[in-house]
Amino acid sequence: MKRETIYRIRKTYLVSSILIGLCSPVICLILFPDFDPRIHPVSYFGILKNTSTLFMILLIMLSISLLFNGERAIHRLIKNKTYQIWLKTILIISSTFLLFTALITMNISPVHQIVALLFFLSYNFFIFLFGLGRSTSYVRKGMFSVITGSLMLLSSLLLIPFPSYGVAEVIYIFLVFFWNIVIFIKSEKINRN
Repeated sequence: MKRETIYRIRKTYLVSSILIGLCSPVICLILFPDFDPRIHPVSYFGILKNTSTLFMILLIMLSISLLFNGERAIHRLIKNKTYQIWLKTILIISSTFLLFTALITMNISPVHQIVALLFFLSYNFFIFLFGLGRSTSYVRKGMFSVITGSLMLLSSLLLIPFPSYGVAEVIYIFLVFFWNIVIFIKSEKINRN
């Protein structure tokens, strides 16, 4: 395949993944209207009869799109080769953990929780280090990722007032989507120039 064709396929996949990621919570809420993030974690959709397959497919697609978008952002926005290697390694590890989170349901509770926690920590670490990598040339350029990574870490404090970690997961997922959309737009602007 030509390089342009591969680029278009990846771009289409990323845009469709973002749209699916924005629409899927609405679909899951329609299929399970009693969901309350204060009581249930987001992974609860993975064990419900009418949402388990959809949830698993969406997490698999999300792990692939996070990998694609992260690789693309590293390639276009990080110039230091050493940072690129470390960031790609951490990105691959965190995407693999998300893939395992999709494949291991909450029925195997401790394993699922450990893998999900490892995804949350490693992807948070990736975004934070991405910001530090961008800050090496211009501090202002990396601040967005550093602040987003810090907010993702601080979202875990929402475990204190709520009995479930659903609220913290919703905030974390929102920050992941927000960061990926902003970085996707920034890398598109660089591509046009």
